[in-house]
Amino acid sequence: MQNLAKYITIITLLMCQACSKSSEAFLEKGRTFMQEGNFKEAVRYFNWAVEKDAQSYAAFNARGAAYFSLKDYDNALLDFNQSIKLNDKDYKAFMNRGNVRRETNDLKGALADYTQALQLNSNVPDLYLNRGVVNAQLQNYDAALKDFNEVIKRNKQNKNAYYNRGNILYTQKKFKEAIADFRTAVQLDARFAKALYALGMAELLADKKEDACMHLKQAANLNHPQADGKVIEYCK
Repeated sequence: MQNLAKYITIITLLMCQACSKSSEAFLEKGRTFMQEGNFKEAVRYFNWAVEKDAQSYAAFNARGAAYFSLKDYDNALLDFNQSIKLNDKDYKAFMNRGNVRRETNDLKGALADYTQALQLNSNVPDLYLNRGVVNAQLQNYDAALKDFNEVIKRNKQNKNAYYNRGNILYTQKKFKEAIADFRTAVQLDARFAKALYALGMAELLADKKEDACMHLKQAANLNHPQADGKVIEYCK
């Protein structure tokens, strides 16, 4: 009975704590758990934030981000939709909904969301990067190149922009330009296995076998799934 009473007391204290805090306080605590990678606990606090203020678009957006991190895309989409319904002037929920749609292969929906987010805030390099990736998947290569160029113009240290631009140039058989982009990506991150592999493949097609084998072996050492096979095929 004493243990039961103690348990009830703890629950009561937690309930009273939940009653006393504001939506913003719960929101901030949830964000702290997000930063720590504790997404389930973050959802719990964001639930309280929403209960305190059902008009808080920021709380719905934050909870959607937590659900997204948990790969619960259905609930994430519901929350981002509600955040946008409450405030369609904040780019963040459009960007986040675009991420959900990209993960669930709704590429046209993702493209529309990233474009809307950029109309609301054109100063976020990741939005250009994400839209560029979707444009590339949709084979809108000119639009994708334009997006990746914009990322690089704004942030010359973005390895993913060089890597993705290199992939398009590779597809277009512009091997010299692709090699330059893959090299830059590797210079920015020497353990970027995908870029090392892509660099090796581009060098093979540009008749730079010695360099190609060196980079393919480096990619293999970093556990790139296809690199070992290419080393055996071309470098023995």
